[in-house]
Amino acid sequence: LVDKAISERKTVKILAEKELDCPKKWRETVQELLAVAGMAPFHRACDPHHRESEAMSGIEPWRFYILSPQTCRQLGPTLDPEKAGKIPKMLAAADSLLVATWLPNPSSETLPAGQLFDASLGNMEHIAAASSAIQNLLVAATIRGIRNYWSSGGILREATAFERLGIPQSEILLGAIFLFPQETGNSQVAESKLRPKRTTQENWSRYVEL
Repeated sequence: LVDKAISERKTVKILAEKELDCPKKWRETVQELLAVAGMAPFHRACDPHHRESEAMSGIEPWRFYILSPQTCRQLGPTLDPEKAGKIPKMLAAADSLLVATWLPNPSSETLPAGQLFDASLGNMEHIAAASSAIQNLLVAATIRGIRNYWSSGGILREATAFERLGIPQSEILLGAIFLFPQETGNSQVAESKLRPKRTTQENWSRYVEL
């Protein structure tokens, strides 16, 4: 069952010109998906400064911020149309949006312009762990028949978006996870262009002999 879900999972973007109806039941499903996401492996606890909030004090090196379908509809029109791209149309269709961040270790020195975090083993492990949590969630969504899309975030990565969503600036967005309905009316459905180009495992793996 899990192998089948992993094989069948694919990127699906729903782009709605008009807002779709908001589902009445969505919170219970999101809670189930988050429970599965939380079982991802992680090697190191996040730095203590990320655990200062009473509301989100977990040792896990990731955080998820959940937007209800109503909040998605409210957020879309407020985004700068010149920067937002397709995100407003996806927000108009989404059953919910989960903004996933990872928690970098504090830098011991000033980082060069444009560098978001130290290129350290610890940070690499934090990114890998948070990515595993997202993949868990995507597979769990697929098993439940929920269309999903792991977006890099676009305009949602900006400081103003973090401030509006109540996300600490010390966190780094790893993915904006859109959960879409099956019934989409006349909305545009777009899938990944890379999926058909995937190669077989012989092209990216080999057995090692000493």
